[in-house]
Amino acid sequence: MSPYEIIDNPDGSISYGKRLNYIPKGGLYNPLYLLENQIDERTKVSLNGNTFIQLNPVEGLTVRAAQAVDAYDFRYTGKELPMADRNNNSGNVREQFSRYSQFTFTNTVEYKFKVAEDHHFTTLIGQEAILSHQKGFASNTKGHSDPRLMLITAGPVVEAPTAMSNWDDTYNSFFANVNYDYDERYFFDGSIRTDGSSLFGRNNRYAVFFALGGMWNLKNEEFLKDVSFLDDLRLKVNYGTVGNSGIDSYLSLGLVGNGVYNGETSFGLTRPSNDDLTWEVLKSTNVGVSTRLFNRLSVEVEFYNKLTTNMLMSIPYSYTTGFGSGWGNVGSMRNRGIDIDVKYDLITNKDLQWSVGANVNYNKNTITELFGGRDEYIVANTGIKYQKGGTYGELYYVKWAGVDPEDGYQMWYDLDGNKTKTYSDSYAQFTGKQRYAPWSGGFNTQFSWKNFSLSADFSWVLGKYTINNDRYFFENPNFAGSMNQSTALLNMWTEPGQITNIARPESSLQFDSHLIENASFLRLKNLSVGYTIPKNIVSKTKILSNIRLFAIARNLFTVTKYTGYDPEVDSNLQLGNYPNTRQFSFGGEITF
Repeated sequence: MSPYEIIDNPDGSISYGKRLNYIPKGGLYNPLYLLENQIDERTKVSLNGNTFIQLNPVEGLTVRAAQAVDAYDFRYTGKELPMADRNNNSGNVREQFSRYSQFTFTNTVEYKFKVAEDHHFTTLIGQEAILSHQKGFASNTKGHSDPRLMLITAGPVVEAPTAMSNWDDTYNSFFANVNYDYDERYFFDGSIRTDGSSLFGRNNRYAVFFALGGMWNLKNEEFLKDVSFLDDLRLKVNYGTVGNSGIDSYLSLGLVGNGVYNGETSFGLTRPSNDDLTWEVLKSTNVGVSTRLFNRLSVEVEFYNKLTTNMLMSIPYSYTTGFGSGWGNVGSMRNRGIDIDVKYDLITNKDLQWSVGANVNYNKNTITELFGGRDEYIVANTGIKYQKGGTYGELYYVKWAGVDPEDGYQMWYDLDGNKTKTYSDSYAQFTGKQRYAPWSGGFNTQFSWKNFSLSADFSWVLGKYTINNDRYFFENPNFAGSMNQSTALLNMWTEPGQITNIARPESSLQFDSHLIENASFLRLKNLSVGYTIPKNIVSKTKILSNIRLFAIARNLFTVTKYTGYDPEVDSNLQLGNYPNTRQFSFGGEITF
């Protein structure tokens, strides 16, 4: 907001955010004024619980039936009081409610046994069902002229549309696992499962997935048992498939909607059906090694190759079908990378323990197939282009070439690499900058001395870029009359020969590569301090057995070149995305 806007009027009332006796078109309202006149009330009651019945009829045999519930009731009331300057003394009210429940029923039979002492088996078969239901309703009325009568029934006009939702989802799964180890040296496991979901088309609701894995505990081999500095060494390999059903309800169904045609109520198809819509499949191969040396240093390294096929996507349709888009299983994508996790115990004795750790991940993403035999596809107005053989998330914009010092106009590169002062979306090209960082990781430290403890966790990403959408509004002379501008505009071009990145006012800003910023960052995610009251003091209460006090701080500081509010927001455009908050928590744990 403009820094010279007033907060209070001379009579003590809150200004609505415009200078006295002057009401410009556009502009921002005083947030305190809106807080008093736009009232939101939210109430949510949640229920989370589980129970189980377990029987052990014979040694090694476990029969278990588990039930869980996750449910809530949500109520919302939103009121905008009548305001002469904002809604012409015509307030409005919105009422909304939704009720959700999910019941999970899991039934398993497990049998553990051994053969000839060295052969250990664990077998399990099971079934699981998940039943979800949600129902909601929302309605608006407007025309409220008296701030004392802000019930939804007091509004003379009912706003359309009144919204109502009612959906059910069901999952049903059958699965079996077998685990085997020989002499705690060789480990093998296998699993198979059939998953079904009502989200998919009637022809493909069920799919079969499996996994196979093995591990070799080399430390238990005779040739390594006596190696004193080697505490553990394991090799692991596995391959498996898993299904993804992360879509909204009823996308496989052709839906009917109603409207008005020639003054009469009419019905028509609003979405095409896809009876073959089915599970997205992830095929994953993992090879890893883990070790511990000198009883201090732990290292884990894992290589992975993940291929996602039958990807669930909304794709464009030919308008000859009567629809612009629909959902289908199209395309494939590969992710290859490495995970490294290291931990070192610096000090370990009775009263003092101190350890440090770090992890790093590198991921290479490649689009291996698109829909309809295409080699590329541009998602309009997003800065995203899918290209076979390319990387998902590489930003696709017109490349900015700076400001011409002779006349102050912006320049861009065309597809041949030549500079031009005429902007065109047809000049868009890959920028070589990724929305998703190929490098990520963190490091931490854990420290304790007697009853005192301290821990700190840092996270970082490297190679992430994003569009700082705010700059389009805060470095733009076209908005100078309605909102505060960045001090960067003090460097605006004014005379020939001036070297600057801020063009003259007549050169309109565009969504081009000059708004792309390096969003790599290092952040202190968590800092925790705790103190456990000595046992000899707690025991005197005769009731309590343990008391621990703690304080936790989150997101204390961030190191980044990004000039926006938060580099961690997962979006290629950052405007209105609420940043991570700095939080402080204090509490205690009491054991009776």
